[in-house]
Formats: sequence, C-alpha cells, structure tokens
Amino acid sequence: MSYPRRTLIIGSLVVSLFFAGCGKEKAHDEAKEHGEKESVSEGEGGGATTTFKEGNGLQFAPEVVAALGVRTAEAEERSLARNVSLMAQVFAGGSKPRAVALVSTAQAEDLKPGLKATVQPPAYAGTAELITISRIAEKAAGQVELIFALPVAAPADDVGDTLNLSLTLAADSPALTVPRSALLDSATGTFVYVVNGTSYLRTPVKVGASNSEFIEIIEGLYAGDTVVTTPVNQLWLSELRLTKGGGHSH
Repeated sequence: MSYPRRTLIIGSLVVSLFFAGCGKEKAHDEAKEHGEKESVSEGEGGGATTTFKEGNGLQFAPEVVAALGVRTAEAEERSLARNVSLMAQVFAGGSKPRAVALVSTAQAEDLKPGLKATVQPPAYAGTAELITISRIAEKAAGQVELIFALPVAAPADDVGDTLNLSLTLAADSPALTVPRSALLDSATGTFVYVVNGTSYLRTPVKVGASNSEFIEIIEGLYAGDTVVTTPVNQLWLSELRLTKGGGHSH
C-alpha cells in the first residue's frame, strides 16, 4: 500500500472516531442543559442494563428485572391494628407477680385497663394484663406508670427482672398502608421505591403505626401507588453504585 493511500485511510478513521466521540459528548451536554443527571451500567455485551436518571429513578433491562425477582404491591387503605412494645420491670413476686412500665403521656392516651400483653422471656410466657394506669408522676416527670399482672407466679428473687411486653391496639380508622418489606430505612431517611412508568423512583415517606405485616404511610404516597416490595435493598445498592460509585460500571 502506498504511503499517500495509507495516510488517507488513517485520516478517515481519526475523523470517524472524532465525530463518534462528539456525538456522545453532545448527548451528555444536552442532558446537562436540561438539568438531568444520568448514570449507566453496561452489560457484558456493551448494552445498557441499568440506568439512573435523577427525578425519574432506576430503570433495568427486562432480563435484569426478571433476574432480580422484582415484586410490587399497591398502597391500600386498611384497618391497621397497632403493635406497642414496652420494656417492663418486675417489682413484686410471689402469688401476685407485678411489673411496671413507663410510657409518655402521648403513648398512654390509647391505653386502658384490661388490655392484654404477650410477655417475654419464656420464663414468664403467657399473657399479662394491664391492671392500673398511674399518673402520679405525670406532672413531675411527664411519664405514666403502667402496672401489669404477670401470667405466672414469680419467685421473690426475680424481682428486678426486665421483661418485654407487646400490646395490640385496634385501629381507630382505615389508614394508607404498604407491606413492611417495601420500606427502606437509610442514614438519610425512610423511603419506598415507587413504580414510575418503567422506572423505580426512590420516594421519601413518613410512617406511622405498624403491625407484623403492614406499615402506615402518613406522607409521601397516594392510594393506588405501586411500590416495590422486594428486593428493595438491591435497588438501593444499584442506585448507590450508579450515583456514588461512578457513572459507568463494566
């Protein structure tokens, strides 16, 4: 091959690469002009498998969604019974064992004598009963004493033992709820991933009452919104990798 012809071919390749690079830069510049931040993760074949765009969320290739086993559920109104967990201390043993728990005035508002509570540890397994609500120290300390009758006789030397009590309170009215598995607790707040078209948008929420299955959403969602229930942590890790660990991953 002659020298001039070889020079012409090399020059053509350089020009082609230049314009290809300009095309990519132009796309990035246009995204910047619109205030968009976009990160891309490429698969083995070079195609984009996961993208993140601020304000839109995460988007996965269909095969990635299938591999992750993404599951969703709608935010719905439910009558949500509340679980209240208390720390109590045994102060009387013998034939009438008793335990006391301290709660704030606000926590005591929904409580009344006769409520049943499950008891742990196993030595006291069974059901305790709230028999007295004492407000003697309420003005001075801002706390209310709850006196519980324990389910079994406690030896005198068990006085001072610490117990975990759990009460279940009936719901006052239906509340907007999502499955507990949809919740993401992070250092920056509490979130859920909302299905946003073909993307998953991390959305801040304010939560309220909860039970073993569902949690109340006070702010951040509307009835009918669809949220991811699994794998929430994997979505969070993908977002962190794309936004904190660099725009491209090979």
